[in-house]
Amino acid sequence: MLFAGVGLLFLWAGGLEGWEGWLVRALAVLCGATLSAYWAVAPWREMQRAAERIGGGDYEARLDDVTPGDLQGAARAFNAMTTRLAELRRLSEEREGRFQAVLAAGGRAILLMDREGRILLASPATPQLFPRFRDDAMVASLGLSGLSQLVEESLQTREAGSATLSESAAGRGRVFDARTVPLEDGGVVVILDEVTTQARLDRVKADLVANVSHELRTPLAAVASLVETLEAPDLTPLQRADFEARLKRQLARMQSLVEDLLSLSRLEGRQVEVHREPVALAGLVRELFGNLAPLARAAEVELEADLAEGLTLTTDRTLLEMALRNLVDNAIRYNRSGGRVAVRGAAAGGEAVLEVADTGEGIPAVHLDRIFERFYRVDPHRSREKGGTGLGLAIAKHAVAQLQGKVAVESTVGLGTTFRLILPLV
Repeated sequence: MLFAGVGLLFLWAGGLEGWEGWLVRALAVLCGATLSAYWAVAPWREMQRAAERIGGGDYEARLDDVTPGDLQGAARAFNAMTTRLAELRRLSEEREGRFQAVLAAGGRAILLMDREGRILLASPATPQLFPRFRDDAMVASLGLSGLSQLVEESLQTREAGSATLSESAAGRGRVFDARTVPLEDGGVVVILDEVTTQARLDRVKADLVANVSHELRTPLAAVASLVETLEAPDLTPLQRADFEARLKRQLARMQSLVEDLLSLSRLEGRQVEVHREPVALAGLVRELFGNLAPLARAAEVELEADLAEGLTLTTDRTLLEMALRNLVDNAIRYNRSGGRVAVRGAAAGGEAVLEVADTGEGIPAVHLDRIFERFYRVDPHRSREKGGTGLGLAIAKHAVAQLQGKVAVESTVGLGTTFRLILPLV
């Protein structure tokens, strides 16, 4: 319509003469040139605006109003390209979402690092496992001794590496399996799995084997020596009786150790059936004192009971007796001559609180967190002299746990130790 108007203007100017005709024709030429420039530039401006929208992340931009002509094919190609970019962006976001889901589901720390050792990506579990972790820091912020060296070796040699690493002194003493996997672009992936529990179990197993071997070595050596001595033909009847008594004591020591190991194994494996019945504590403690009276007399230790009148628990008698016997046995063995062991008990708030208190030398505070471990001894030399197996407190703890109770300890060096059992009345 506008170009038609310019044509009519030319025709009208043809009928004019002089400067008026020339001015109208010049005006018509100027209008035509302006319109031509507008129609030529407008599609490119529209394409520029659409490209800017795409650059800003708006993949819905399209060239919908391009006038048919030479630019129509380019506009269609542009729209097709934009549609393809939008599809690729959607697929990329889906893949990234799946990747993040996989990283989060593993529960492990996974780090993607460039060839300079900078952290580019970290799994969601990383800051949960390592509160001091920072994205902008190197792996040193994780606090694992030896990890930086492991990563550096993998970056230089381009070979996978692995190591078991422990937290530095500022950490919580956790243990991690660390693996490094080099990437084609020169970077490396670091995978950290916490294996603290497994490491502790392995250490306990190794310690158990070492401790059992050590505990059995002494009595076995003594038995071998005594048997060899008993074969001597020149022994007097008195000497033979003495050696036979020693042999029986060593055999009893080994038997006690084996029985305690079996008891502890059953308790830890929850292979002990709990048979609950009413148990009168006064009668149980009286029977226990009768069984341990010879040991108390030999150690010159007095046994006392102070129990609430009629205190009764609905519990497993065997397990409760096992826990109390080991605690009282320990209290007698590690007491001082002329000392005292008291068993006290009372009911409070639906629970029975039982205490086994001694007047021994006490336990230093540094040992209190570990005395319930198998074979743990505050004074190994003195403990073996007393004849204990090193398993009594561990057995007591697990027996009480089977009864849905808990055990605590308080001790003052030079004054004595008190073990407290808290058990449900029913």
